[in-house]
Amino acid sequence: MEMSASESGSAAESLPNGAVLSKQILWERIKKDLVVSPILEKSQVGDGSVDISLGTRFIRSRRSKTTEIDFPTLDKETNRSFQESVVVPFGEHYILHPRSFVLGCTFEFIALPLDICALVISRSSYGRAGLLIATAMFVHPGWRGCLTLELENLGEIPIKLQPLSTVGQLVFLSAAKLSEQPKAKIIPVSPMFTTLNEDPRWKKIDALKQNG
Repeated sequence: MEMSASESGSAAESLPNGAVLSKQILWERIKKDLVVSPILEKSQVGDGSVDISLGTRFIRSRRSKTTEIDFPTLDKETNRSFQESVVVPFGEHYILHPRSFVLGCTFEFIALPLDICALVISRSSYGRAGLLIATAMFVHPGWRGCLTLELENLGEIPIKLQPLSTVGQLVFLSAAKLSEQPKAKIIPVSPMFTTLNEDPRWKKIDALKQNG
């Protein structure tokens, strides 16, 4: 026997923190305030998860004269010296060679309510062929944008990555509701270059070096 919309909504609100959202509750929240768009097929929404697909934009490594990556000094110019953005049109593919790494992004735009978080996991069917995406990547409540996916070929044979292929899943969990929408510098709609040079921890490390 199916729950009514009001019963489903109240069930979602009464879930303990960390509980995985069922398919029925996921659909109710998608109709209400959870954004995963576009959903091209109803089968994308499963028990506790939603399939996510590759978009058309990637960031790949390229030959560079850069001899090492030093995160505290990794400015935009240096970053672009060994990585570049590429677009793969629908119907075409990107070749991910063995032991190679590329950044992709979700085709879907995602916006989480203040009381739902998510984990990004690989689809096991792709993993068994050697394709790994960032596992256990946490998406915090209130997050908005297209997710950057870290893709790696762990096998010995090149893999064709095709836009719209469903390479991963988002597992949604209930969370203690935030008091306000988190502030974001940018709402990403393509893969993001690292911004680790902006980490305030580097200043503390430098201070320890000077005091040492």
